[in-house]
Amino acid sequence: MLRRYTPRRTEEIIASLSPLLDQIEKDYSVPAACMKAVLYREMTEIDLFDAAADLAVRLGWLGRLIGKNDSSTGYAQIFASVAARALRFAEERGIETAEGLGLKRSPSPEDPGDLREIWLRLNRDREFNLRLAALNLLSAAKEVTGRLSFPDYSEDETKRIFSRYNANTKKITSYGETVWKHFLRYRNEEMSKNGKGEVS
Repeated sequence: MLRRYTPRRTEEIIASLSPLLDQIEKDYSVPAACMKAVLYREMTEIDLFDAAADLAVRLGWLGRLIGKNDSSTGYAQIFASVAARALRFAEERGIETAEGLGLKRSPSPEDPGDLREIWLRLNRDREFNLRLAALNLLSAAKEVTGRLSFPDYSEDETKRIFSRYNANTKKITSYGETVWKHFLRYRNEEMSKNGKGEVS
């Protein structure tokens, strides 16, 4: 299947997003290397089926197609329902607010109107997409480890967090293993840039 982004193009896009990812790290304490790792894995797998799914959802919200009202979308490939739950989680802990992200009220994962608004923002607004992805990582971290402690998680915990980002599981999946390898690469790049050497 034809991929939308080559590895090289993905790296270029991630590099261009670095200032925003650094700001997200300051705001939410989710390491930029974690976000870059997830983005690399997600973006290099985006293909024509993903584009078709996005189109089906868009047509569904316009009333021209029945049965499709959510899909993983944007660079971080996040579902509107997942994003809504992640934002609720963040609001309950004082991490972020709906208003802070430009929403009029706290969204409900069950409300079609809320899902429509969230999905359209995820699809069109890169910063919104990345911030909700970071909040989803925080929610996943709390769920699988019982605490919020980026960047102090063990290798096993971090792999389980990445796995939970992608699927409803607390076990380590191949996705979690793959994203972990990308995380190490990005973390080592950051440490080399800061003159701290590599970490294995």
